[in-house]
Amino acid sequence: MKKVVFLLLCCLSVLPFCLSGKENTLLLRLDHVLKERARYDHQKEQRLDSLRSLLAHTSSPDESYRLRDLLAGEYELYIADSAITYLAQNLEIAQAHPWKDRVTETLLKQAAALSISGMYKEAWDKRDQVSREELPEKLLPLWYDLGRQLYSFMHTYSYRDGYAGEYLSQEKLYRDSLLIVLPLSSPVYRLYQAEETYAAGQLSVARQQLLALMDTLPDTSNIYARAAFTLAYIYRDEGHSDLYTNYLALSALSDVRASVKENAALQYLAVALYEEGDIDRAYRYIKSSLEDAIFCNARLRTVEISRMLPVIDAAYTQQVRQQRRQLVFFLVLVSLLSFFLIGALSAICRQIRRLRHTQEKLRQANHIKEEYIGHFLDLCSVYIEKLYHFRRTVHRKITAGQTDELLRMTKSAQRSDTEQQELYANFDRAFLHLYPGFVREFNELLQPGERYMLRSDELLNTEMRIYAFIRLGIDDTNKIAGFLHYSVNTIYTYRNKVRNKAMDREKFEKQVMKIGMV
Repeated sequence: MKKVVFLLLCCLSVLPFCLSGKENTLLLRLDHVLKERARYDHQKEQRLDSLRSLLAHTSSPDESYRLRDLLAGEYELYIADSAITYLAQNLEIAQAHPWKDRVTETLLKQAAALSISGMYKEAWDKRDQVSREELPEKLLPLWYDLGRQLYSFMHTYSYRDGYAGEYLSQEKLYRDSLLIVLPLSSPVYRLYQAEETYAAGQLSVARQQLLALMDTLPDTSNIYARAAFTLAYIYRDEGHSDLYTNYLALSALSDVRASVKENAALQYLAVALYEEGDIDRAYRYIKSSLEDAIFCNARLRTVEISRMLPVIDAAYTQQVRQQRRQLVFFLVLVSLLSFFLIGALSAICRQIRRLRHTQEKLRQANHIKEEYIGHFLDLCSVYIEKLYHFRRTVHRKITAGQTDELLRMTKSAQRSDTEQQELYANFDRAFLHLYPGFVREFNELLQPGERYMLRSDELLNTEMRIYAFIRLGIDDTNKIAGFLHYSVNTIYTYRNKVRNKAMDREKFEKQVMKIGMV
């Protein structure tokens, strides 16, 4: 029996090394940054709030125009519809004074924002309101860049149609003209110069140009992200699939940290990882990319993603099924190991009568462990089923083109609030099963007038739930904030508030760690 137990332990100990592989550092960084995406979006919203606050307190038409122009620039790759709204307001201001050059500039910027939303006809209509012959020299870069962008989007949209080649040719013509009017030292000139070199087939020269450009830019710059994206395709054409993936990851990292929702790198990276067999990441990345496209109302990106999403989704579903089968296998293996361990313990207990009390405690502990394993496996099963149904709903609505309804559904907080309350209730019940006297002992550590009286429908309140995590050994405020879906500042506030109520403020958390000890 001892030999069998030893062999099983050896199998389980080497299993993690067999399953693990060398991870791509950039992909690990991207995984982390995607988890922090809400924080970067919050920083973006703070910048927008600051500009909106300045706008609300200005009465100057000139300053009002300037601030709306800044807001439109911030929103263009974040929420395109908001950019269009601010530009429409600026057009009214410019026409009312009138400011001829500003009218022209705003029309061109409106066309650019409309093209991001996939409204190509409306974008061309705006552009046609501007006479090329009457353009001041300072607006020529805006004019040519608009034409380049429109034809680029149209080429991407119709990549398999007969018109795609013509759109690509027109894009090149506008880029050539843009290179004539841009300052030679500007980053955008250097980017388009490298793209022109790449289009001419001079891969090595284009690569050096882009690498030199990226060295001069912050890694949250949109030019940096676009340069990394083009570099990825150069490396792909040179046959370096690993560098293709790495530079797509660099571009995606830049987009996420800058809250750029109109992006392409993440979805192309998802396709590359799918082809490499990294289905889990491919599914997460394509899903995040879809969320960004819907948030920004970037219709072209939504169409692009819809081409590949069903394929990746099907592969992901198949992988989940395979993982379930593996889980069953490992559960059987663990059960066999448990059986032999129980047999060994029973033999020891029969030989050593003095350990009868210890044997009884072990049996009780095993019983509790089995209860909790069953409880949390059931809970995991329920959430997997909910995720499966939610995925089917998302797939059905995307297939039906109901992206607006899907956006409303994902914006609703009702489902999340319900799931959150259910999670709290499950945690409270499980924790109090382990520490049934926690509420009483916790209150005894507080000053008499500061003790908590729970409502009839409460097992734990928020303050107690925070300290329940601490009692479980989770002292990291960031992790507690993540579990409870509060901000880090909120968790700090609650902890300080409770410590201030304690009999011994300095030793309070150490005393909490002793709750339930025999």
